Amino acid sequence: RYRAERRAPRLRHEMADDGVKPFDPDDPDAGTHLEKKAGKIGGMGVDELDGVPPTPGFKRFYGEERSLGYFTLDEDTVPGKIRRGCIKIVESPWFENIILAAILINTIILCTMEPLKMEGRGCEEGVRINYQGSPGNNRAVEDSEAFFTTLFTLEAVVKVVAMGFILDKTSYLKDGWNVMDFTVVIISIISAMPGMGNGVSSLRVIRVLRPLRAMSILPGMRVLIGTMIAAIPMIANVMLFCLFFFTVFGILGMNLYMGVLRNRCFTVVTESACVDHAEHESNEFCREIIPNFGEDRNVTAAVLLSDDSEQTCTNTSMSWPGYLCPAGMMCLKASNPNYGITHFDNIAHSWLTIFQCITLEGWTPIMYMTMDATTGWSVIYFILLVFTGGFFLLNLALAVITEV
Repeated sequence: RYRAERRAPRLRHEMADDGVKPFDPDDPDAGTHLEKKAGKIGGMGVDELDGVPPTPGFKRFYGEERSLGYFTLDEDTVPGKIRRGCIKIVESPWFENIILAAILINTIILCTMEPLKMEGRGCEEGVRINYQGSPGNNRAVEDSEAFFTTLFTLEAVVKVVAMGFILDKTSYLKDGWNVMDFTVVIISIISAMPGMGNGVSSLRVIRVLRPLRAMSILPGMRVLIGTMIAAIPMIANVMLFCLFFFTVFGILGMNLYMGVLRNRCFTVVTESACVDHAEHESNEFCREIIPNFGEDRNVTAAVLLSDDSEQTCTNTSMSWPGYLCPAGMMCLKASNPNYGITHFDNIAHSWLTIFQCITLEGWTPIMYMTMDATTGWSVIYFILLVFTGGFFLLNLALAVITEV
């Protein structure tokens, strides 16, 4: 209401400059030439019509063009009566409440889906190999699909008749939220057609967008989404800064820690080969080495035991050295931790490791492993990484959204 009051004087002034008669509540002819102004406002959804006086008898302004080229606003004709009736249905609070309740019920039903019992459309009993039994809640999902598709299709048809389809500046598809609703309805109709074959499963994934339709009905949700969309240009600058940040720390991490997280303490087993330890359950990894370069050059097995698989080590001794293997063990290369995901061996995995650190999710074990594999001074790298990325960079994106 406050926004409409602020925009109304400016709207009257612009209409006067265009030769359009300004709105006057005491003038019975006021508002008859508002279609020119609607033409300028169109394309941004119905919220842009807040300052335009409503069509007589209704809550908002509707263009006088024929909806679908047939339905007019003339109350003396059958098409006009149909359109005016659809407008009253759309403007009724019961209409939105019923649609919102249908979306809620459909969401609850979709949440009961059981993927392990799905076969084809999810309803065939005993067809799937190694599975015998009922389709479970998938039957309810499939049986309710026709009802909800019909209901949401009728909703779209009523709105199209009331508002127009696409040509009028106040039409149904001029609102971006209605575009999403219409897309979901069309794909639901196509997926329900017989003879769709294997492509129907991928089309039915679109029905998970139905809960998003609640955003087009709840004004508060639309404000939040609008704020996020308005923040995208500034968020793009933040993302560019993130790319620079990840690149700098990624290259630095590769130069400092490439390959070091693979270091493990192997137990040296003399007078044996890796084939002798292949069936031991406690052995994680085995390497054949030559520990002493004497005249015999005997090959000896170095075995990584499961108890030592998480402990990194170093071969260098410097100020504040890392973990040095005890006597009878050697620091050799094995695999990277976390199933080979956490390391700085290439830029892609470096970025992934940096992302884990700045989200503060398990960054301390990575720091400790790096300190054990190189030197304790590695703490400087991770302190800079966490304070700059975790406490500054991520909050910068939040600050951008707050300022919009």
